[in-house]
Amino acid sequence: MGVEHSMKLQEYKAKSILKDAGIPLPVSTLATNAVQVKRIAAEIGYPVVLKAQTLEPGRGRAGGVRIVQNEYEIENISNQIFKLVLNQHPIQFILVEKAFTFSKEYYFAVISDLDAGCPVLRLSEAGGATYLEPESFKNARCVDQPVDINVGLKDFQIRRLITQLGIDPSLWKQLQLIAHRTYDVYRQYDATLVEINSLVVTQQNQLFALDTRISVDGQSLFRQERLYDSFDPSYFGWDERQALKYDVDYHSFPGEIGCIVNGMGLAYLTIDQLIGLNMMPAAMIDIHGGATSTSIASSLEMLLSNARVKVIIINIFGGMTRCDEAADGLLQALGGGFPKKPIFIRLEGTNDDSGLDLLHKNENLTFFGTTDALVNAAVSWLRGEEQ
Repeated sequence: MGVEHSMKLQEYKAKSILKDAGIPLPVSTLATNAVQVKRIAAEIGYPVVLKAQTLEPGRGRAGGVRIVQNEYEIENISNQIFKLVLNQHPIQFILVEKAFTFSKEYYFAVISDLDAGCPVLRLSEAGGATYLEPESFKNARCVDQPVDINVGLKDFQIRRLITQLGIDPSLWKQLQLIAHRTYDVYRQYDATLVEINSLVVTQQNQLFALDTRISVDGQSLFRQERLYDSFDPSYFGWDERQALKYDVDYHSFPGEIGCIVNGMGLAYLTIDQLIGLNMMPAAMIDIHGGATSTSIASSLEMLLSNARVKVIIINIFGGMTRCDEAADGLLQALGGGFPKKPIFIRLEGTNDDSGLDLLHKNENLTFFGTTDALVNAAVSWLRGEEQ
């Protein structure tokens, strides 16, 4: 079982999504400083749990999750959490959450199983375990239920999980509702993982989701614009976030030549020729087949605004990507007021005559018929500038 190309949401955002879906969670509010933490805790009522918001593992061991019993210690503890740095990522937010006791905890998740090619419901007695560490489920009962995505989740599948794990019948109705709503979130947000860890039973025999994790398929963000600003900016630069938004692949390198290609074959060919000339790209953007003028415009804007990029190579062989569509996107970016840079372009394939006619009037563009000539010209220009 594995998850690829996934973008993780911070805990507070994941909880907001689950709360909107009707899943029971403790009362919580996000804080950006110790003064806010103290005010929120007073409003929620002690005891509270302070949770450092980070995508890095090990926040609990590092002191990033603390239970606070009263107002006398909360400011000191919150300042300690804000000073934490996990894997070079400082803590910028703390989630202040109502603390309560519970009698039992479970692990529940909907996970994309790449081997089975379908989502899987997992229910386990191993509350606090994680799918990232399969061995954490070893000493506890764990049941998986594959779901046909074309049919959807059915009540009998949930009952099968519940009965196999021997869960108290008084919890069945609550758990069935939570399972359906969690699966709905998984489908609605193009998730690869929706994890409730732990799902706890309170003293009043109520189920609550204490900790949550949601990962979203990075290839689906064109359908999930509402999530675009939800990803932690300390983990993704502006270029990476733009690439996610417009469904292009962005790869950063230590050179000074920006490249736009359509397809990994052209990407590898362009990189190989640059390396053969003792050069490296600054960035390689693969717009894929069938790219729109909007994604192409955004790709060129990324390179024009990148201070490390001194010269730009555009190597497009139009098949599914129409050359006139590509030309329209390039002209949009060139008219956007970005810094001017020399652009060396090869545009060949579907509707290439129309595309070239659109572009020939632009003085910043120089045209070539082969990848070899294109790369050599860009490298020669760069070396001439450096001399």
